[in-house]
Amino acid sequence: MKATEESFVRAEIQGHTGVLTLTRGKALNALNRSMYHQLVNALQVWRDDPAITEVVVRSELPKAFCAGGDIKEVRTAALEGHEDEIRDAFGTEYAMNAIIANYPKPYVAVMNGIVMGGGMGLSVHGSHRIVTETTQMAMPETAIGFFTDVGASWFLPRVTRGAGATIDNDAARRESLAVARYLGLGGARFNGADAIALGLADTYIDSADVDAFVATVLSDGVDAAVSSFGKDAPSSKLLGLWDEILQRYSGETLEEVVAQAGSELDGMSPTSLARVFELLERGSVDGDVVSCLERELRMAEDAAVGHDFIEGVRAMVVDKDKNPQWDPATAAEVDLDRIRSVADEKTELPIRV
Repeated sequence: MKATEESFVRAEIQGHTGVLTLTRGKALNALNRSMYHQLVNALQVWRDDPAITEVVVRSELPKAFCAGGDIKEVRTAALEGHEDEIRDAFGTEYAMNAIIANYPKPYVAVMNGIVMGGGMGLSVHGSHRIVTETTQMAMPETAIGFFTDVGASWFLPRVTRGAGATIDNDAARRESLAVARYLGLGGARFNGADAIALGLADTYIDSADVDAFVATVLSDGVDAAVSSFGKDAPSSKLLGLWDEILQRYSGETLEEVVAQAGSELDGMSPTSLARVFELLERGSVDGDVVSCLERELRMAEDAAVGHDFIEGVRAMVVDKDKNPQWDPATAAEVDLDRIRSVADEKTELPIRV
């Protein structure tokens, strides 16, 4: 898993704005180790440059903002025993997520088309999250033997029941946690209108206006662009399922949830389900996103060299037989004490955030 010199990130300064454009179109902008370093380097330089007043991140590909991380690259490193490269990839990615979450300047993510996994980490932590009618979001990692990472253990338990809603008591927190499980355990897809309602996006625009929106950001600033092109989002279908989701995903244990969810979790790695369940529970009461990312980093280093990730990527991406053989095969057989032990061993992010 070499950090090659080939660049799939175009970093430009246009006026007072730093613009990051993802250009790995053939891979739907899947993020590799080299891209993580390029993104972090640009964000750090622009953060400390007083001439840069805001950052825009976008894709040159209309159908996808970013489909996630380059999981084949990570699997190859695991098979070849390059754990240092795995640590560097995830450590740099999660540091990038933390940098975005704590960025002192407007960070504008234009989330057109597919936004999954690592793509959500590159966008949802930002200050201005822009979605369109083409936006399709998900955290589908349990199907490949991994878990919802990139700070999802922070932002998923904080989804809200409608734009502007708050989580102001324990009952509301438990509701948000149940919906987080729905999104994280089964990788349920949701659209731009849902993202607005859940508090995972801020502004809804027409996809035909993306270029004009960015041009207005560059000329007049993000507030002017939002004012010019922002519109009311359609009704959220996911909010209509809220009470039904609570019935299925509010159990006290993973086994209860699996039993209530029925076929929605069929085919997912039981170990991955247990990792997600534990991380979401802890993240729902954690004090800050960096703590969640540090916990996820230790979990990622462990999961990436484990059987289920190597097997899951083989079955879903490499051989594409769609028939992963999970070990263990059921949630009841998962060693929860070991997963909790790994979650306890927080690892510091390797880059200043």
